[in-house]
Amino acid sequence: MVGRTSPYFAVFPDEGASGRAADRLPPDHILARHRSGRPWIVGSLPDDQFRLVEAGERRLAVIGRCPAGPDLLRAELDRLDDVARLDRIAHALPGSFHLVAVVGDRMRVQGTASGLRRIFHAPVGSARVVCDRSDVLADLLGVAPDPDVLALRMFNALPYPLGEDSVWPGVEPVPPGHCLDLDLRGGGHRVVRWWRPPEPELDVAAGAELLRETLTDAVAARTRDGRVVSADLSGGLDSTPLCALASSGPAEVVALTMTSGDDTDDDLHWAQIALRALPSLKHVVYSAQDLPGFYAGLDEALPLLDEPSVAVMSAPRILSRLRMTHGYGARLHIDGLGGDQVLTGEPGLYHDLLRQRPLTALPLVRGHRLLHRLPLARTVTSLADRRDHRAWFAATRRLVATGEPPRNALFGWDTLPKCGPWLTAEARERVLARFDRALESLEPLAPTRGRHADLAAIRSASRELRMLHQIGGLGLPAAESPFLDDRVLEACLRVRHEGRMTPFEFKPLMKAAMAGIFPDEFLRRRTKTDGTSLAAEGFAAHNDRIVQIWRESRLADLGLIDPEPLVDLVRQPYSTHGPHWGLEMTLAVELWLRSRERALQGVNGGDNRS
Repeated sequence: MVGRTSPYFAVFPDEGASGRAADRLPPDHILARHRSGRPWIVGSLPDDQFRLVEAGERRLAVIGRCPAGPDLLRAELDRLDDVARLDRIAHALPGSFHLVAVVGDRMRVQGTASGLRRIFHAPVGSARVVCDRSDVLADLLGVAPDPDVLALRMFNALPYPLGEDSVWPGVEPVPPGHCLDLDLRGGGHRVVRWWRPPEPELDVAAGAELLRETLTDAVAARTRDGRVVSADLSGGLDSTPLCALASSGPAEVVALTMTSGDDTDDDLHWAQIALRALPSLKHVVYSAQDLPGFYAGLDEALPLLDEPSVAVMSAPRILSRLRMTHGYGARLHIDGLGGDQVLTGEPGLYHDLLRQRPLTALPLVRGHRLLHRLPLARTVTSLADRRDHRAWFAATRRLVATGEPPRNALFGWDTLPKCGPWLTAEARERVLARFDRALESLEPLAPTRGRHADLAAIRSASRELRMLHQIGGLGLPAAESPFLDDRVLEACLRVRHEGRMTPFEFKPLMKAAMAGIFPDEFLRRRTKTDGTSLAAEGFAAHNDRIVQIWRESRLADLGLIDPEPLVDLVRQPYSTHGPHWGLEMTLAVELWLRSRERALQGVNGGDNRS
C-alpha cells in the first residue's frame, strides 16, 4: 500500500476473502474484529475518534466527532432490530461522524449528508470493501487514475453529478446522504438514501434560534474533552461565532488571527472588536509572511490526497499553521469553512422564490441586480428561463463542446464548467463522454433549480474541504469544520430563502443567531478579506518553476493538455477572476499526479522525477 499518514478506515465483510484483502493493509491497524475473528474495521484513527459498542450480536462503531457516550450508544443499539433503523441515530446525534453497524446478517456503512465524510466501495477479489478514502481501495485494486476524471477535474467548476465521480477505476462512491447496505457474509449490496433536505419553512428569528442551538452542540462535540483547542478568529461571521461558542466550553481556546499587510485587510480590526465579548480566549496574531508563500510547495513532498483538489496548492501553508497550533498544545483546530455555503444560498434561489412568492422576490431580485451591476435584459431573460435540469445540463454540454458563450446563464441550475485552451481535443472528448454518461440517469438534487444549486454548492464545498482535512495527518491537530455537521446544515436549510439570501444584509441568519453575544458594531461588518495579493505575489515569485512544470507535464504525457497555452498564461499578470483560476485547477491536478508518483516511487525504491 502507498504510504500515508492521514487517518483512514476500511470495513470488511465476514468472509474468508476479506481476511486476505485485509492482510494487504498494515497488520497493526485492525480496530475491530467480527465474531468469527476475521478483520471487520481496519485503519489508523486517533483514539478519540473511534468508539465501539456491542449489544448481543449487534455492533455499532462511531468514527469521528460525536458527543454520545458508550451508555447512550449502547441504549440506541439495543433498540436496533434492522440496519434500516440506524436512520434514527443518524438523524438525532450532533457532530460529524461515520456510522458502521452490524445487525443480524446485514451491515451498514455511511458518512454525512453534506459529503464532508464520504465512503467508497470496491470489489477486492470476492470481498466488497468499504473505505472513507478512495485511494486505499485503489491500492488494493492496483489501479491507476482514470484519465477521464482527470480531464474533468481540470475544469474550474463541475455541475452535479460530474464532481461525484471517483478518480479511481473500479472504486464507486456512495452519494452524500446515502448509505451502503451489505450482506455481512459478502453477498449483495445496495445503496440506500437515508437523508433528504428539510423544507425551508422557518423565518429568520426561528431559524437563528435553531442555528445557535445546533452550532452550540456542534462546537461542544469538539470541546467537551477539554484540554486545548485552536480556532480561526478572522473577525468574520463564520469563524468568530465558533470561537465564542468554544470559549464557553471546558477547553482552553487559542484563537488565531492572520494579518496580511494588505491595505484592504481589516480582519484584525474586527477580531479585536469581537474579543471584547470573549475575554477568556488566548489571542495569537501572526503574519501571512510567517507561513510559506502561495505556490511555495511546488517541489515538496506533498501530502497524499485521495483525489485531485486545489487543496494541494495550500498544503504547505496549512501544515505550517497546524504546526503552529500544535506548538500551543492544541489537539484539534476549528475553522469556519463551509459557512459561506450554508449561511447564504445560490442566486438560483431567487428563481425559485419568484415563482413561489413573487411579491417577496421582486425587491430582492432588484437589489441583487443593482449590487452586482447586472443588465436588466439579461436578468429578466434568465429569470424567465424554464428549462428543467436535463435540458440545462444538455445545453451545458453543448457549451463545452462548442465553446460558445452561455445564454440565460444567471440563476441557473448549477455552475458552468470552464477550462482554458490548453485542454486537448482528446481530453475534451473524454469530458463530453462523461456528460453523455451522466445524462443517461440524470436526476436533480431537488425539484427546483435554486434548491438544487444550493445543495450542489454544499456538496462541492464539502468535497474540497474533505481534501483539506486530509492534509494534516495523525501527528497534527485534526481539522474540524462544524458548519458542515448534519444538524447545522439542516438548521440552515430549514430557513426560508429570503432569510439566507438577501442583497440588503450580509449573513442575516448568523447575525440574528449571535445577537446579544457580540457588540452591535461587530454584527454590522460587511467586508470580507481575500488572499488575492498574496496569491499574485506567490505566482510571480514562482513563474519560472511553473513554466518548467508545464514543460515536463504528466498531464501532457497522458495526452490531456497542450503545455504551450499554459506557458503563455504564466507570463501574463495574475488574476483570480480570470484565466489563472483555470490554470490553478489544472496545476492542482498536475501536482496531485506528481505526489502519487513520488509516493509510489518511494515505496518501490525508485528515483523521483523532478
